[in-house]
Amino acid sequence: MKKSVLLILFALIALTACNNDNPASKIKDENLKEAQKKRAEMNKFPEMKFDVREIDFGTHNEGEILDTVFKFTNTGEVPLVITNVKTSCGCTTPYWPKKPIQPGASDVIKVKFNTNHKPGKQTKTITIHANTKNLTEQIRIKAYNIPKTKQGKDKLKKINKILENKMDPKKLGLKK
Repeated sequence: MKKSVLLILFALIALTACNNDNPASKIKDENLKEAQKKRAEMNKFPEMKFDVREIDFGTHNEGEILDTVFKFTNTGEVPLVITNVKTSCGCTTPYWPKKPIQPGASDVIKVKFNTNHKPGKQTKTITIHANTKNLTEQIRIKAYNIPKTKQGKDKLKKINKILENKMDPKKLGLKK
């Protein structure tokens, strides 16, 4: 008897669960239009258009602090939000806008480069994390720093020999 009741109960549950209504008929037109609008907005991204992506400071004395600005414009259709800016070296410090940049608006990223203990040719990369399509953008600074000490000058000569002659750094007394 218990088995029969359980079997009948299971059959009733199965019949009510297998409702043959068309699920698409339950979608309201207003909800569909709202979903399409949101999907279209999801495919829009801000774009960072820089006046220049690389700045060469030229030749300077080691120990100087060099600073510059990278001007950019949001040429996209939605606000630009910069979440973080990272540099390839601790000697480079970035400053960036913390508020959203509206479409068509311009702003700057300021960069300070401390050349102390950085003799010779230097290239530093600044990586911008934002809500752009690629999620990151890059800008660069370059400089040639004249060494301030004899030790720095000797090290620079050795580095230049390696670069010019493609010599093994171990033979010149430098670590790899």
